[in-house]
Amino acid sequence: EAAICHREPIRFGLLYRLLFRLQKDRDLIEVRSDPDISKLYRLASEVRRDSHKMKAFVRFREDEERFAAWFEPDHYTLERTAPFFVRRFASMQWAILTPYRSAAWDGERLLFGDGTRKKDAPRSDAMEDVWRTYFASIFNPARLKVSMMKSEMPVKYWRNLPEADLIPS
Repeated sequence: EAAICHREPIRFGLLYRLLFRLQKDRDLIEVRSDPDISKLYRLASEVRRDSHKMKAFVRFREDEERFAAWFEPDHYTLERTAPFFVRRFASMQWAILTPYRSAAWDGERLLFGDGTRKKDAPRSDAMEDVWRTYFASIFNPARLKVSMMKSEMPVKYWRNLPEADLIPS
């Protein structure tokens, strides 16, 4: 299920080949040394990581009567990650916008629509200062090791995080 959400164009061929092979050998799925199985687990792992990054780095901004966030996932992870935000922010009306798809929660239903452009997402709101204050006021020893921090919070996410401009200081 996770591997099919990967952007790798070969994923459908890989999954079809594995389904065919698994009909003859159901234990194959446990053979991590098999090149197809190894690739399957790598694709799934990368999708799970992308989903985790979405949970960690989405920042909602207030946009009239709802909240909206811009996120640029590496893979097709919005559909599998949006239910997390429904549980976490069930009382809010929100939308997550990505280049390939959008998700919106109206308080009762989770709806999916077309992707959008970053310029269509809210640019900033009053919460930006709250994020910066919070980030600046907590001491996190991991921030002293910037290279380590970059491995957990890659620089590509920084442009969408209001607190990122405080990292160098």
